[in-house]
Amino acid sequence: MIDVQLTYNAVYKWKTIEPISVIGYAFLDDILLKDDELITYFLEVKNEEEYIEKLKKLSGHFAVIIQTEKETFVAVDHIRSFPILIQKNENKITITDNPINNHSYNKNAIADFEKIYCTQENETLLNNCHQLQAGEYAIINTTTQQFEIKTHYKHSSKAKLSANIDTLKQVENELIQKIKTISANKTILVPLSGGYDSRYLVCLLKQNNITNVECFTYGKKESYEVLIAKNVAEKLNYEWHFIEYTDELLTTFFTENWNNYSNSNHHYTSLPHEQDFFALLYMKQENLLPENGIILNGFCQDLHAGSIFEPIKRVDIKNYIFEKYQIPLRSTAYENSWNGYQEWFIKNRVSKFIINSVHVYSYFGLEYYLPFWNTNWIDFWYSLDIKNRMQQTFYNNYLFDGIFKTYNVIYKKPNHDATNYLYSVKKFAKAILPKKITETIKHLNAESEQKDANNTLFLYHKIYEHLKIKPANKDLKINNIHALYFLENLKEKHQL
Repeated sequence: MIDVQLTYNAVYKWKTIEPISVIGYAFLDDILLKDDELITYFLEVKNEEEYIEKLKKLSGHFAVIIQTEKETFVAVDHIRSFPILIQKNENKITITDNPINNHSYNKNAIADFEKIYCTQENETLLNNCHQLQAGEYAIINTTTQQFEIKTHYKHSSKAKLSANIDTLKQVENELIQKIKTISANKTILVPLSGGYDSRYLVCLLKQNNITNVECFTYGKKESYEVLIAKNVAEKLNYEWHFIEYTDELLTTFFTENWNNYSNSNHHYTSLPHEQDFFALLYMKQENLLPENGIILNGFCQDLHAGSIFEPIKRVDIKNYIFEKYQIPLRSTAYENSWNGYQEWFIKNRVSKFIINSVHVYSYFGLEYYLPFWNTNWIDFWYSLDIKNRMQQTFYNNYLFDGIFKTYNVIYKKPNHDATNYLYSVKKFAKAILPKKITETIKHLNAESEQKDANNTLFLYHKIYEHLKIKPANKDLKINNIHALYFLENLKEKHQL
């Protein structure tokens, strides 16, 4: 027996017309498909080949399930916007977005979760429960109830080309057309930081005469991030909201409101992201959220531009992942190169932790679109030679010699001109200094009030107080303590 249990019911809701269920929306070239149109698009699918052909032509935030007489096809989009899990019991397979807790936890998955705030590969925190990762689909045999998980989109380099500004301009234009389509008659709300990605996004909106835009920034009022964001919004003449992350606002982390959001958006795979929650909660309470609003978020353009690469000629990703995250690589399917690391990083950490945070927007009644994850867009960046992506060279030069200069928003991050130098210093220090000293330096940096732009040190200490079993050492990393707190509460809830 194959049982389909779909519960997600926020801004985006499952739509079913037998034998197809869909959620979200997708672009077919420049045509927007959602609900009935998306179902109609898949209506004639009879086999795996036709299913994959249809999937490969789409870009957007969606998931689709098709049940045929012999097989059931299940897919998430290329970034896993809507998680789907496959739970197998003795007599049936359940396809769901809200699995039943079977009181049997996966110890390896828990260990990974504590380090990278999500589970690795197709594992979940529950035994006998699998997830589809970014760009994956499953085929389930109706008779045998056996299933196989495959890939329809691979997050790896497509070719090695030189940086081409004309091609980038072309995909920029495609990106803008999709933004205009998805945001028609809506108010665009942009989380604007002091960094480059969200600034690039709002500059593109301005350049293309898109006026239905408001920006919001959160954190400590004296932080450089806030000051830069304020100046950028003023230069572009976009309305700007600032939400100060006071101690009082951050304590809403311990309220029923947070618990409701957290419980509905972890899917036994991901740590619910806390950053934007407080800002949106404040804006809702102050009636600052537009009734017909759509969030456009700039993440993760820095990743596409090359922020995850380091000047190491021959990287061994197994050793690199263990050194960086203190977890083992649990699959041998990745190419042993920066290309392989990119694929691992996006399928695991990015899609399950960072992109999963979009559900906070739905929780507060907002639609969302991540323009920098359009497939044509990322295919362009994946096509660049790694030399153009290393240290984000091509991207930063393009921004500061072009659109940032045009709008006089050429504010650089404090470490902008020292990236290569700082990397070399860190590697040298780590090689020659005793571990105890390097750990002390890390701790002092973590304690720095100046670097605490979002008041997370306060939240860290508050979560630490609430923990029943406290870690031996305070590392002052908010996501580390949050992961421990989340797992402790989950185990307590299910009496494990």
